[in-house]
Amino acid sequence: MKKTILLPLGLAFVMAACSDDKETRKQDSTPKGPLEQVVLDAAPANPIQISELRKSAKPGDTVTFTGEVIGSYDVFMDGRAVMIMGDPHKITPCNRIPGDECETPWDVCCDDPDVITASIVTVQVVDESGKPLKSGLKGIGGVAELSAVTVTGKVAKSSNDKNMIINATGLFVHPGGPPAKPAGSDTPSPEESGEAETKTKV
Repeated sequence: MKKTILLPLGLAFVMAACSDDKETRKQDSTPKGPLEQVVLDAAPANPIQISELRKSAKPGDTVTFTGEVIGSYDVFMDGRAVMIMGDPHKITPCNRIPGDECETPWDVCCDDPDVITASIVTVQVVDESGKPLKSGLKGIGGVAELSAVTVTGKVAKSSNDKNMIINATGLFVHPGGPPAKPAGSDTPSPEESGEAETKTKV
């Protein structure tokens, strides 16, 4: 009698396991959209800071850099795969200034405009014609205002001294905050320099 009962139960478990396996394979095989395709599972090695990138990179160069989604009142462009990233070692978002209650804490309105210009880049994901995709980047791979992100891509030919544009081919959003300072970098972190504590709102 026990054998008669256990056999159907065993078959039921096998059938359920097969069904779950098929569902998993179905989900894994679902085609990713063009924006999801640039999301990386691991951080690229040896990124440089944005301020260093601005000094050394030229249009057409393949680059890997790290920074945060900071640097402007609006850091994401609505309806386009474009965002602003900044170097937190050179510019300070409002959320790191004691007593600052700015409604856009990713803004860097207290910093010198020339320093801001030299410490930010425009990151975009483009189509085959080189135009930004008509879909916002916010939320892709978990990216949001103040996110720490490492990017791989190429410096766009339209870049100039005032605005460096990166055509991104890979984005890794750091879930635990900014990555460690790259080896060999002489730039201290905001915490090491004490910069955030000494700035005041103007």
